[in-house]
Parts: sequence; structure tokens; C-alpha cells
Amino acid sequence: MANTGNMDFIVQCIDKEIVSDQVHELKDNLDPDYKFVVGIALSDVNCSPASILEQLKVKGIEILPENFEAVHIMSSKAVQPNKRFYAWFKPIQVAGDELVVKFRDPDWSKVYKLQFQLLLTNNPNGLTSALFE
Repeated sequence: MANTGNMDFIVQCIDKEIVSDQVHELKDNLDPDYKFVVGIALSDVNCSPASILEQLKVKGIEILPENFEAVHIMSSKAVQPNKRFYAWFKPIQVAGDELVVKFRDPDWSKVYKLQFQLLLTNNPNGLTSALFE
């Protein structure tokens, strides 16, 4: 069983209203009290499986390939809470840095709220062993 005594983490959520099939940009500064991004997730409540992350950057550095299929990081209530995040093998060091996401849903048909979630921590080894193993 994983040691959960040293799990200093938060889930930072970024919401964006999706109003068309055009590219939507989400920008936010990551919480300065946390030093690492270890995972990301996208709520699948409303967006289509055809959705695309045209760009995902932290500190100006491309984190995922351009035109990444969003379905690979979509999660739902049906997924166990400790399995909802797409985890990086190497945590990304941050310090209140800017996150930029360019998102497009080519199958868009009605206005909805997209929720993009980032798993932030100060102890990446403790958190990843507790959540992802």
C-alpha cells in the first residue's frame, strides 16, 4: 500500500466556455505555492472525442505534441480518482509559470464549459507513487 502521509498536492482547474468549433485559448498562471506539474486531465462531460489540444505549453515549452488528440487525457467520474490524470514520467518543474492551452472541438454543436485540470505538487516522488502505482 502506498504511503499517503507526504502527499502535498492540489488540483488546479481552468475553465473555458466553448462557444464554437474554432480554436479557444486557455491561459492561467500555475499556483506559485507548488513546484511541479505531474499530471493533466480533461473533463469529458461535454467535449467530443474528436477534440484536439492544438497546443499545450508551460513556461513557453511545448509539453504535448501539436494537435494532440484530447481523448487521450479525458477522464470521467467512472474512472477511479487515482487513475484520472495523464501523468508525465518526469515531473515538470514550475513556479507560478504560465500555462497556455489551445483547444478545438471540431464536432462542437452547443455551448459548454470545458474543464482542464492540472495535478500540482511539491513532492512528485511521493505523489506519483501514491497515485499512479
